[in-house]
Amino acid sequence: CFQPANQPMSSQGLDLSQTPSVVARTDNAKAISNMLSSIHLKKDIEAFCVMDRNGFRFTVQKSNVLQAHVYLKRELFGFFDCEAKQQFGVNLTLLLECLNIFNTSSNFVALQISYAGHGRPLLLEMADGGVVSSSGVSTTDNDDPIDFCWQENPVVNRAIIQSTPLREALTELDWWGNSLNLFMSPNAPHLQLTSKGQNGTCEIHFPSSCEAIDEFLCREDMSTHYRFTLVQCVFKALGLSEKVCIRVNTAGMLSVQLMIRDDSPITTFVEFLICANVVEEDMQASGQQG
Repeated sequence: CFQPANQPMSSQGLDLSQTPSVVARTDNAKAISNMLSSIHLKKDIEAFCVMDRNGFRFTVQKSNVLQAHVYLKRELFGFFDCEAKQQFGVNLTLLLECLNIFNTSSNFVALQISYAGHGRPLLLEMADGGVVSSSGVSTTDNDDPIDFCWQENPVVNRAIIQSTPLREALTELDWWGNSLNLFMSPNAPHLQLTSKGQNGTCEIHFPSSCEAIDEFLCREDMSTHYRFTLVQCVFKALGLSEKVCIRVNTAGMLSVQLMIRDDSPITTFVEFLICANVVEEDMQASGQQG
């Protein structure tokens, strides 16, 4: 039920008879839109939303191999009130259409988000100057996202990298092949990204002492492969972020946590969990043994 219009919400036929249990207000609707668009992986993707006293968390997933989270901390909002934990599914495409209804680059579009509880729509009211837009997006009863069990496997290696050089490296590597090899070692070259395809092989090194790396903690040599179609899902968030924390656990799962300010003094985070391309690694191992 997507009902945008340039009139006050009370005149839109949206049922406001129930008092909202969650209300959040901000003067920067663009920041919220940018954060959510960074995990908009495809049209009509369903996002799982959890609202509690700490803020909002939106989660999307791609099959069983990638999961992305956006954390909208309560400090992002000038006013935030959540009486009890709420959770529901929402069409992320429709939600973004509502948030971008003014189609403006201004950072000063006011936004109010409210939710009255189970079965109710997520209501948005936006104001740009003297124009007010009201809309409601239906919510659904979705199952909880798949548990990727990240915490069950210890983190082996970690690096904090500035976003711009990492984005440039991944953009270059994307042209060469369909798979990204991530190699981390306590010894040189420390962090190595490799892509191989019909055009040849491209390797990019990030020594732990280079200016692009703010922190490098590596316990052991580890080489893992990831499909580039999954790595590409991180690109939009990379363009918004300042720094990236890369972690790999003992299962080879990759965590990419991006720090985003987006013209706000409050730091927020987007996180991607990407499963290793186990099939490809097993095939390579079998070929070496043969």
